[in-house]
Amino acid sequence: MNSKLPLYLLVLTVFFTSCKKDLVGFKSKKKDISNIEEIDFDYFQTRTKVRYAEGDKQVNGNANIRIRKDSLIWFSISPSIGLEATRVMITKDTAIVINRMDKEYYIFNFEEISRYFNFKIDYELIQSILLGNLARPIDDRTQMAKENNYVMLKQKSGPLDIQSFVLADNKKIETVLINEDNTSNFMTLKYSNFEQTNEYLFPKICQLNLTYKAKKGPLVTSVNLEHNKAEISDKPLKFPFNIPTKYEAFK
Repeated sequence: MNSKLPLYLLVLTVFFTSCKKDLVGFKSKKKDISNIEEIDFDYFQTRTKVRYAEGDKQVNGNANIRIRKDSLIWFSISPSIGLEATRVMITKDTAIVINRMDKEYYIFNFEEISRYFNFKIDYELIQSILLGNLARPIDDRTQMAKENNYVMLKQKSGPLDIQSFVLADNKKIETVLINEDNTSNFMTLKYSNFEQTNEYLFPKICQLNLTYKAKKGPLVTSVNLEHNKAEISDKPLKFPFNIPTKYEAFK
């Protein structure tokens, strides 16, 4: 991936975070799975205020987000003036970004995105972050422990060590910590302001921070998502996406 690709476009596409913490006393207990409430859906949509910061650089805007479960994520991102600046379509293996400001478009796969951030990123991670679900499904290797008002889960997924903290009172994930093996790169994800959406509690606020190694040294980015008008439906949504013929591929 070209190093000149605007970082904020990738960050707004990926939306994620992190911090390290070691846990002790983990045991595999299938019966504790009932302590986690995840959002199940066919189609999901929300309007979201986005605040992005990296050092002195800040970008604020609004996003319309639509998801077809496990297959497609769609964004329409606009600055505060209301005109669409960016449209994004993410599939299981590819992300396409239309930059209307510069009349360009970008096509990249998750291997390229992961290499850009020096951190493992995939479709499942992005979808789980937007919904407040587990980053990886529970399996036989998942370890669980109870501590105070939390159920804590520890998972391993390739190079990622994932720790999730579930609130005992509402069974929702509050914090996710992700650390990548053999690097000093890490993410933190914090959910808050849970409100009822259909039969599920949905976190209206998501605070994300990512620390990773860049060519000029460690880089920290943060993204704050404030969701509004979240809706879950079994009725198909539209995902309009068309690259204008006059737009050039970014090289």
